[in-house]
Amino acid sequence: MIFERFSHSGIQSYKKCQAQFKFRYIDKIYKKDEGVEAFLGKRVHESIEYLYNQVISGVVPLVDEILKVHRSLWKEKWHDRVAIVYQNKTARDYFYLGEECIARFYRQNHPFKEKVIANEHEMVFLLDNDENYRIKGIVDRIDHDGDGNWEIHDYKTGKRALSQKAADKDHQLALYQIGLMSEIDNIKSVKLVWHFIQHGIKVESTRTSEDIKKVIAETKSSIDDIREKVKNGGEFPPKTTMLCNWCYYWEECPAQHGTNPNII
Repeated sequence: MIFERFSHSGIQSYKKCQAQFKFRYIDKIYKKDEGVEAFLGKRVHESIEYLYNQVISGVVPLVDEILKVHRSLWKEKWHDRVAIVYQNKTARDYFYLGEECIARFYRQNHPFKEKVIANEHEMVFLLDNDENYRIKGIVDRIDHDGDGNWEIHDYKTGKRALSQKAADKDHQLALYQIGLMSEIDNIKSVKLVWHFIQHGIKVESTRTSEDIKKVIAETKSSIDDIREKVKNGGEFPPKTTMLCNWCYYWEECPAQHGTNPNII
């Protein structure tokens, strides 16, 4: 079977640029490069993960402790292949942005009374119980009120926040809901919650059974397209957009020349 499992990020990569998808998921070309925005997002996620691990253990740490964790992670994991596309920004600017995000999130969610049952929860599940459609995902946080009502939380650190309309159509958390429903019985309700941390806002959404069926059908269709193209030796053409500034497959890409000039 071509590709034993897929992820939402992999399918989105295919939709955004088929060439990038091929380099990463088929040719398995590993790059140390990453954009500073992605680096920032990872460090903020890790800091919030630490925070909620403490909360789950019965301790609510001070914000200074979380900022100390962020500072330590940033220093430990920074490397010389982190790219800064915007020339008027520096690594220090992004570090302080990370601090602002963490402090804002802490302030808005303190004293952390949510009934958190899972933090950075990995799930692998099937669409329509079909082994040909195996999905993997990692959920930032799952809450449960003890009475069958669940919440799936996702932290976003980017500049762009989803509108309500876009959130209602988003597949990522809907797929996580499908995964949760495969793991848990007697679910009364599931709320999908995005935290757009730069903006300090939350967007919430729910899915009907028809919505879920549509997500499953569209995801299976995307997987079928990818498998068919691989099986038949089809082309994976590059798609030139502004996103190329954040791509690190320039040396492999027929639409680019040399290495990505945005790598510092």
